[in-house]
Amino acid sequence: MPSPLLIESFVLGMQHSFEADHVAAVSVLTSEKDSKAKLRNVIWNSSQWALGHSITLILLSIGVLLLKSAMPANVSEVAEWFIGPMMIWIGISTIRLAFKNDVAVVVTTVDEEKKSTVVSRSLGIGMLHGVAGTGGACTVALTMAADDSYAALWIIIYQSIGILLTMTLYSYLLTLSFSHIVKRKKLFFKYIMSATGTFSIAIGLWLLAELI
Repeated sequence: MPSPLLIESFVLGMQHSFEADHVAAVSVLTSEKDSKAKLRNVIWNSSQWALGHSITLILLSIGVLLLKSAMPANVSEVAEWFIGPMMIWIGISTIRLAFKNDVAVVVTTVDEEKKSTVVSRSLGIGMLHGVAGTGGACTVALTMAADDSYAALWIIIYQSIGILLTMTLYSYLLTLSFSHIVKRKKLFFKYIMSATGTFSIAIGLWLLAELI
């Protein structure tokens, strides 16, 4: 059974994918084909974005691990006290975001974006967005709380998988005329975001209870 830190990493990866700047970036990548891209192209674009995102997180984690080696031995225990409240805060933020009009804002942003030669920039865009929003902060906290470098590596892997799966699903929906789906099935995205937010809050509370 995956450890709590690995589960948290996966959930945080999913939540990180719902941030407005990340959704807009992947929307532009998939819209180059005018919403008629084949599934393999959608998966390719999303995987390149997620790969670039993961490269940035891995580099950030390496820096954190090097810094951690020069810190006191109990730094992992201290970091764990920050993860619980962070999970609760991110969960609440995700639920609040789900019941705002952010999806409509994202669609407007996408319409205003320049849609030329974006596929070739998928990897670079992913790297730039690797530290956007809560991604960098979550990676630092989880890496600091890891028992060793091996555990830290799996934390990044799980977080990247969460991002890849969420972005691939979202990108595929874009090929099915996302603007049409937004008008009729906004509740679908609200439920997903609310579920991940609630799960995040539950994990945060459970982690705090374990520490206490």
